[in-house]
This record gives sequence, C-alpha cells and structure tokens, in this order.
Amino acid sequence: MSVIAGTDEPVEKVLQRLKSDPARGLTDAEAQSRLARDGRNELPPPPKPSALKRFFNQFANPIVLTLLVAAVIALINGATQDTSGPFLVRFGDAIAIFLIVALNAVLGYYQEQRAEAALDALQKMQTPSARVRRDDKVVVLNAVELVAGDILEIEAGDAVPADARLLQTINLATEESALTGESVPVGKDARGQVPADAPLGDRANMLFVGSNVVRGKGRALVVATGTRTELGKLSELIRGAGGDRVTPLEQKLDEFGKRILLTCLGLSVLLFARGMWKGDRSWHELLLEAVSLAVAAIPEGLPAITTITLALGMQRMAKRGAIVRKLAAVETLGAATVICSDKTGTLTQNEMTVTRIHCGRRSYEVTGVGYDPRGSIVGDSGDIVDTPGKPLRHLLQIVALCNNAELDIDDNGKWCAIGDPTEAALLTLSAKGGLPKESVLPTHQLLKELPFDSDRKRMTILTLDAKGREVVHTKGSADVLLPLCTYFEDEDGIREMTAADRENIERELGRMSEQQLRVLAVARRILGKRPDSSPVSGPSFVDSMPAILPHPIELEESLTFVGLVGMIDPPRPGVKEAVAACARAQVRAVMITGDHKLTAIAIARELGLWDEGALALTGAELEKLSPEELEKRVEHVRVFARVTAEQKLRIVRAFKNLGHVVAMTGDGVNDAPALREAHIGVAMGKNGTDVARQAADMVIADDNFATIVEAVREGRAIYRNIQKFIFFLLSANAGLLVTVFVASFLDVPPLTPLMILWINLVTNGLPALALGVDPPDPTQMNEPPRKTNTGLLRTREYVGIVFVGLWMGGAALLTYFWPWNHGIGGAARVEERAAAFTLLALSPLLHALSCRSATASIAALKPKVSVPLALAIVLSAAIHSVAVFVPALRPVFRTYLMTGAEWLILFLLSASIVPGVELMKLVQRGGVGGRTLGPISRRSTES
Repeated sequence: MSVIAGTDEPVEKVLQRLKSDPARGLTDAEAQSRLARDGRNELPPPPKPSALKRFFNQFANPIVLTLLVAAVIALINGATQDTSGPFLVRFGDAIAIFLIVALNAVLGYYQEQRAEAALDALQKMQTPSARVRRDDKVVVLNAVELVAGDILEIEAGDAVPADARLLQTINLATEESALTGESVPVGKDARGQVPADAPLGDRANMLFVGSNVVRGKGRALVVATGTRTELGKLSELIRGAGGDRVTPLEQKLDEFGKRILLTCLGLSVLLFARGMWKGDRSWHELLLEAVSLAVAAIPEGLPAITTITLALGMQRMAKRGAIVRKLAAVETLGAATVICSDKTGTLTQNEMTVTRIHCGRRSYEVTGVGYDPRGSIVGDSGDIVDTPGKPLRHLLQIVALCNNAELDIDDNGKWCAIGDPTEAALLTLSAKGGLPKESVLPTHQLLKELPFDSDRKRMTILTLDAKGREVVHTKGSADVLLPLCTYFEDEDGIREMTAADRENIERELGRMSEQQLRVLAVARRILGKRPDSSPVSGPSFVDSMPAILPHPIELEESLTFVGLVGMIDPPRPGVKEAVAACARAQVRAVMITGDHKLTAIAIARELGLWDEGALALTGAELEKLSPEELEKRVEHVRVFARVTAEQKLRIVRAFKNLGHVVAMTGDGVNDAPALREAHIGVAMGKNGTDVARQAADMVIADDNFATIVEAVREGRAIYRNIQKFIFFLLSANAGLLVTVFVASFLDVPPLTPLMILWINLVTNGLPALALGVDPPDPTQMNEPPRKTNTGLLRTREYVGIVFVGLWMGGAALLTYFWPWNHGIGGAARVEERAAAFTLLALSPLLHALSCRSATASIAALKPKVSVPLALAIVLSAAIHSVAVFVPALRPVFRTYLMTGAEWLILFLLSASIVPGVELMKLVQRGGVGGRTLGPISRRSTES
C-alpha cells in the first residue's frame, strides 16, 4: 500500500487514514504487518550487469568481432591442412588471434571491475537510525524498518529517515540542499497549510528523506517510505533518463571499426574471387591468402592498445581523485563544450562564512573560510582587532548567546557545524573575535527564549548578566529588526538613533546586499537589574530551561542597534582558477542551482563565470519557454537559478540538441537525473549523495572542481594519443596490405597470417602503446574542444596513411626482386618473403618517431625523443630478432639466418620511411617557404 498525505490535508485526516495514534504510535504487531506489506524503507540498489555480461561486453566491438571471424577461418584452414604438419604452423594464426582478443577482454573487464570496487568503497555509509514511538515508548530503530504511520521524534543533527507530515514543531529547520539545491535552511511549521501543487522547497509542513535537521525539534507522522518518497520518485526519474549512453569515443571507434571491417572484407572477397576465377590454386590456399589479407588490413592491436591507454588514463585520473566507472568515458570530458555545474557544495563550500561586519559606524572584514575559528577581524584601516571596542564586543556576545548551534571537529580533523549553518557561522565569528561561546556562557543565565520563525524573522533571548541585569539579545533580518531599534550604540555609548544613523545603516546594508551577502542585524536592550537577582557565577546558561514568553513584543521594542553581519557560502579554493582554465580551453561553465537568482549571479561574477552579454534564468522563467525558445536562449545563459530536477533535464537536453558535448557536475539527489542524461555525469564523492554517485560516469573523490579541469586535460591528452597510435597502426598496416595484395597478383609467396600478427601485435604493439602514453602537449588547454561530428582521423591523416603504405609496401616488394645471395639454391621466393617480413617489422619502429605529431618535424618536437617510445623501439627490435636468430622458431615464422650485409640493406630500406614522412609533412605545411608548425602551433592540425 502506498499512502502519501497531501500537504493541503488537515493532519487529523492523515492520522485517521493511516490509523496512527500520535501519542502512542503503532503497535509492534501492526508495524511488522505493514513492513511485510509495503517493504523495507530503502531504495533498490542500481542494477549492475553480471560479471559474465560485463566480460562479454568487451567483445562488442566491430574490430574484435572481425578478428574472431578471421580466427575461425584460420582455425578451419589449419584443420584442413596436412595433419602431419607442426601444430603451431597449422594453428599458430588462429591461436594468436584468439589470444589477443582474450587479452583485450580481460584488460577491459579488470579495469572496469577496479573502478566499481573503488566506487563501492567510496559509497560506504552507516545505516541511519530513527527514534520512533512504538507501543507508547520511544525506541531507536534501524531506519529501514520504518513504515507509514510511524511517529518520529526528531531534533537538531538528525537525518530525516522517511517522508513525514509534521505534527509538532519547536523552532524546526531542515537543510534540503541535496534535494532542492538551496543552501539556506528551510523553516518548518506543523501548522502551515501548503497548496497541493507547492514546490518541494515550499512544503513547510513536510519532512523529506535526504534532508537533515539543523535546529529545533519536532514530531512527525511517516507518510511515505522507500520508493514512494520524493527521493524514490527521483530515483525512478534517474532510471528513465539517459538510457544506455554511448560516449563520443565509442561512437567514433564503432564507426571506424565498421569502415575497416567493410574494407578488409571487400578486399578479401575480391582476392578470393579472383583466385577462384583463375582456377589455378586450391580453395585452401585462396582462403589462407584471403585471411592473410584480412589480417593485414585489420589493426589487431587497436582494441588492446586502446583499452590499455584508457586504463592507464583511468589510473592517472584515480590518483588525482577522479574515479571513472567506464573506460570509454575517460576521454569524454576532453570533448566537453559545456560543463553544467551545481553551485552548492560544488562551486561553493556549503559552509556559511561571515565576511563583513558593520558596527559602531565602522566596517570590518573577517578573514578565514568555513567553520574553522582561526581567523581575524580586520578594521577598515587594515589593522587586526585584538581588543574589540564596546559595540563590537557586544555584537560578538550577542551572536554567541543568541545561538543554538555548536562547532565540532570531524574524524578528518576539519571543523564542522552541528545545527543551523548560519548560527555556526556566527559562532565562528565570535571565536575569531576572541569571544568564543564557551567564554560568554558563564557570564549569562538564560531566562527566556523566543525562537526564530518565518513570520517574525528573528530570534530573541533574555539573560541575566554578571551584573544581575536582565538583557535582551536579538538577531534577525535587517529589514525587520531595524524598525524596532530606537537607540544606537557606538564607541561613545548608547544614544537615540538619528535619521543620519539610520541612513548610514541602510547605506551599508545596500552595499552588503550588492555583494549578495546574507545580512543579519544584531540588537540588544538592557531592562535593568532585578531586585531579587544576584550575579551569575557559573555555567548556568546551559543548565537553565527557558520559558516561553507570552508577549514577545514587550521585549522586542525600544532596541539598541548594535551592528550588521554579512555572510555568504564562499567559493571552493581553486575553483576560480579552474573556471579560468575552462574559459581558456573554450569550455563553457554554466551554473545550475536551486539558490536565489541574485545570489547565484554574485557567485558567478566572483568565480569569473559571468561575462558581457550573459543571461540568468529562473526555473519559473524557464517553465514558460518552449523547447525551441529555450534552445535559442540557452547559448547565452550562464546561470540557471531556482530550478527543479525536471528543469535540469531540459537544460541538458537543450545543450545536447544544439550539438554540445555536455558534462554535468553535482552532488545532490536532485542532480542525479541530469547526471544520467548528460554525456558524462560527474558526481561529488565526499559530500555527494549515493544516488548522485550511482547515476554518474565519474566521481570526484575530493569534491574539488579543479579535479574536473585535470580530467578535461587528461581526456584531451588521451584522445590525441589515441589519434597518434591509430595513425601509426593504420599506416603500418597499409604497408602490410599493399605488400600482401600486390604479392598475390605477382604470384609470389605472401606473408602468412602469423607473420602479419607478429608484426601487428608484437613488434608494433609496444611503440603504439608508448604513443598512447606520450606526454600531453602543454598548449592543449588553450585550444577549443574537438568537434565530435568528425572522424577519428581527417583527410590529411588518411593521405598520410596511403603515402606511408605505398612507401613501406614498395620497399617490402623490392625485397622480392633484390638479388639476395643467401646460398640456398638461387632466388627462393620463400627467403625473399622472410626479408620482406623483417623489413615490415623494422620500418614501423622507425616510423613511430614521426607519429608523435601529424605536422611537426621530429626536430621541432620537445623532447626530441620520448623515453617510453625509445625503449619500446629497442625492445620491439630485440623481440623480432628472436624470430630470426632462434633456430627453433625459424620453421614457425619461415625465417632464415641473414648476413650482416643483408641486415644493413634491410635497415636502410626500413629507415627510408623517416625522411619520406618528413618530406610529406613539409609539403603539407606549405613547402620550404611555408610556416613550420612546431609543438606550440599544433592546435588546428591535431585537435
């Protein structure tokens, strides 16, 4: 059963409908019955693919599937050959292909498993508990055992365990930023009447799971649990958003693989059909020749090297605090053109901080950020206030006394707030001024308290001070409190407030408001000494029980104005620099927040998000726009304020419809649907919700926005390196393809599939991998994002592939007609094939030196030679020599022991590719008189 109370219903009807007694609660028997009927109070875990499905997903790649087809053909061909031949000779080709496919699958599976394990560790959480009335007793239960009809007892510091209708409230306020994006606590009132269609943030008579109680206490009736809560509804919305997303890299690799597949199949069929038409050879030989051509056309190392490159990038990101859940998502941020960022907790610290004071006709700046009491109050002349004067001292006393929050140190040694963040910020201020709450409490005895409420917009306490005087301390909204003040305090004492005083206060209030500070006024009133009172001599403040005042207006009149306090939720350290880096990289940062429009604009200005011509839209304004109208305006909007989860989805979709690659950052439950819809969702791991982390592709473990910029940098470097080794592998394969295809028409022995696989995987694999970890170009963050509607390679690269293929292939074919003198009975074409095999193994190793840049000369690169690439070249050459010098392997690879002169000839032919490619680059740069593109000027050619 699912019974959710309407906020506009009288609470008596809700109690009657749920058959609950607010004094006694449910019986244990009834609670167990409802638990069995409705289920546990928890959200279902996100579905995860089985280990078997995740493993087989690694094969869902056109190149891998083509390799499997080639392996099957090689297997059939080996089985139909002379069974007396050596096993490795017959099945070596098939075994080699199957091994590389399996290696690729294992690597991909392992890395994704590691990412999930890291994320699971990050999402460890304690099971929440709840105080519940059962059988006329208050008991503490695991929150998952709550049912509709339970009566909750809540107070400051509690996490709300279920959606509940309030029955009683005493100065109750909750922090709902995870649900609404609003960082300011929301006052709650059990007596409030709320329309049925009121937004989530305006439902003052309701509590919602996912929020926290920051002050006061109350009693509430559970009306929804599990998936029936507002958080549960959002989780359903998350599951419906985004679907199975495909990253830009996955799209391009898929399209690229399909083109390679069609090319190699077409050429193989052509070669097989030609042989069958001639009819001078058996179908076994023709099939082997077709397989050789297919293997030559397919860059077998591409899936494995791509996987390894992405895996290494994933590990580098993890060291910087960015946990990526899917390999192909590693480079997606590098293509991002828009980053939609939540404000609270992502761009800002979610820690209210007092930054400015106006007191006694003087203004003060307050240093320090957050709830750490280390900081200073600095006068307008730049001097640190060590001994505050009377007005400032009274202000610090008032904000410490008129306060129900506490400061504490968490397990990580960081100061945190217990209670209302605004009151915690005031406690921090009093500590910075040398008057912490602990030193003020012993000198005052609490007599009465008027809690803050949304109607009065102020809090007042009455205390007995050390002189035996009754003193009223008040803090509240400046526009409400200022009219109640008739006196003014400065360094000369207390006097009647003049029109000039009031004008000066309002002018300072305007200045603070322009800075989008949240401003509170502070006032006091000395009622005089009670005849029966004695000075306070102990810490009786906390021991006394305040009475409820029947006529608060008698205290809150004829007040003495003491000062103004301005506070703000400050930006995170390093965020401004990160936003500037995004701007240089031509990545647009857009703030999406549930906060007020003016506050959001002020933060945007401070962070550098706001520029000339920028617009801000509220959720109400956005709701009036059609999808087409939103798409017309969204390009100029830098701030979206007071938006709902559904509206965040609209924003992301509008950017996507305009062709943008969208990254969405966030930490709240309300961010999760948009995280799922974006090309890549980036959740906060430290203060973020579990729902947001489950919906995201990437989790920032340290909640640092600057880590996102590092991820953008890493993503761009990874994509560029992928382009490098793809060009390298395809150009080397082009040489193989030319050699095999032309050799088949010249009726000379073509390279065997095992020879081709050896070149592709063993000798070419290491240089390709070294190119995949090439150091990033330091100028890449000054370039615009790459266009996602273009292929992995451009026309210039394809021209280069053809050029290199013809050059290498021509050099290899030359070995078939070179007058070798190997002393084995004349020009045996088998030995000439072995020479071509060695040339096609060595030539790509030297060609790799030119592949570090598509346009820049080797001489212009810095460093001249990459150490990993140099080691890879030397190691690959050494590995290939094993196939030539080890006698036992010569029959397998059809090689022979060459002379020193033959090695020299092959080396010179292999090395000729380097000046050949340099000449090609020179022509592409515009000839000798053209502009040389060094490593600083590669944006237009390599992005």
